[in-house]
Amino acid sequence: MAKLEKSAPPLQIPPAFVLYVSTGDETGPGKVYQLDENGRVLGWVNLPYTATGMALHRSHGLILAVPREGGKIMQIDDSGKLSTLWEKDRDLVHPVDVGIAGESDTIVVADNISDVLAATTTGGTKPKIYHRFEGQKLAIQEMSVAVTRDKHVILGTDGEKGIYRFGGDDYSASSAPLLPGPGGVAADPKSLRWAAAQSPNLVYVFEGAELVKKLRLPPNKSIYRHGLLSFSPAGTLCVAGRDSDKAVGEPWLFMYDVEKDEIRSLFPWTRETMTDFVVGPQMLWERHSPKTYEGIY
Repeated sequence: MAKLEKSAPPLQIPPAFVLYVSTGDETGPGKVYQLDENGRVLGWVNLPYTATGMALHRSHGLILAVPREGGKIMQIDDSGKLSTLWEKDRDLVHPVDVGIAGESDTIVVADNISDVLAATTTGGTKPKIYHRFEGQKLAIQEMSVAVTRDKHVILGTDGEKGIYRFGGDDYSASSAPLLPGPGGVAADPKSLRWAAAQSPNLVYVFEGAELVKKLRLPPNKSIYRHGLLSFSPAGTLCVAGRDSDKAVGEPWLFMYDVEKDEIRSLFPWTRETMTDFVVGPQMLWERHSPKTYEGIY
């Protein structure tokens, strides 16, 4: 009788994209999860403090804004290793968000206590102040920052309320906002598109300074927090929403195909408080993850 051969293991095809979700509270440690589009946990990295903002660095790392202990900018590389790029800079005491243009190594940092936009690099160079906001009406303003592929800086703030687009050396505080309300912002790393959230349930997609499309969250859903959103490598746009009848509530992640006018529900988030998320290619974090391939339910 012929010897039976063992069947080969099923081919493991990596997902087209994964989501990196930053979690934690203001006073405790944090964590960044890596999940597939169905919400399955592929790995995580523990943080000493919660990261309030994240940005994808090219296709092989994450940059984190950590406002605790005098302010830190941290990095998770493509193996899941955590390191500090710089900390306790006197001009940046409370970094709350970061933005990086596609294929760039320049990091734009938003600080909502020093009230500045500053730039550093993934090599950890000393931050350079790009713009200082004078006469803020709020002691601590909300700030969300993104950088487009042509190096324009997109800022959402409730200090001088609105969504602003700055280019080159023009960081004038008198520039008129493109949108009147504050909200989270995101930029597509592969095109000139960017997006901004507007309460209670709208997302505006721009290309340069031109409005491309106005998206609406599903019925009975509102923007989560000040607006968390991220473009995927394929150009789709992921947005976090919550139940409209709840002040905060557990977020649900949605994916918009802007070209086809289609929306797809991804999964609800039921773990620690979500502070930010970005979408990107999968990175191999197994060496630094205590346990992988775990469902979220």
